[in-house]
Amino acid sequence: MSPEQLRQLQRLSDLFEQGQAGINQVKELSDLLALVNEQSDCFIDKKSELDELT
Repeated sequence: MSPEQLRQLQRLSDLFEQGQAGINQVKELSDLLALVNEQSDCFIDKKSELDELT
């Protein structure tokens, strides 16, 4: 997770905790989590490829 993504997640978390999140923030959170999940999957795939080489 990049520093920018972490800041975005913290901002969204604050809005949810305060009860101020609306449908746009739900969508933003969903998009952010999908992106982070995709990046994580890519990292795992690359690590698996490296493990196979050793």
